[in-house]
Amino acid sequence: MRKNRLALIFTFSIALFLASFILGYQLMGTKINSKDSAKAKNINDLNNEEIEIIKEENIISPNTFIEERTHYKECDHLITKLNVADDEIINMTRKEYESYLKSNYPNKRLISFSNTKIVIWGERNHLCQEHYIIGEENGNIAIFKIGESGEKILYKVFDDYPISVLIEMDQEKIKKGIIVNSEDELSDILENFIS
Repeated sequence: MRKNRLALIFTFSIALFLASFILGYQLMGTKINSKDSAKAKNINDLNNEEIEIIKEENIISPNTFIEERTHYKECDHLITKLNVADDEIINMTRKEYESYLKSNYPNKRLISFSNTKIVIWGERNHLCQEHYIIGEENGNIAIFKIGESGEKILYKVFDDYPISVLIEMDQEKIKKGIIVNSEDELSDILENFIS
């Protein structure tokens, strides 16, 4: 009797589950069909009306970053600077900005353009500003920095160290100019001459 009762409860549970599943499926099917027909009606209404599509154009905004990559041919360094767009170029389109570059910076060219980031490429035929030159100023050992246009800018003169006290080969090197790649290298080389 107990087995019959369990079998009856199990059969009733399965029948109830199947009935609720079928009922739910039918209700959802009618809901989906009514939504589809409403969408189709809205699409037909839109097709009958005139629709204007507005294309958003890429323009330079105050939040646009300008990435300027410069290749220095003499030292083969690639220096990247990141700036925010200045007031002069805000609201320019790609064509306007290309024209602006051509007239103001003929040695630079546009690599990529979007309203979030612009990449510019340029090349220079001199050393970058990360170098120093050990040379001569008024007969003394001197250190020069490299300017933005590649010019030598006097940084420091060692008045107590004339080049005349050095051997002839070192005097020639200093007169010619010794290119140094970092401050550490600068200290090491100066130590050899000023000790």
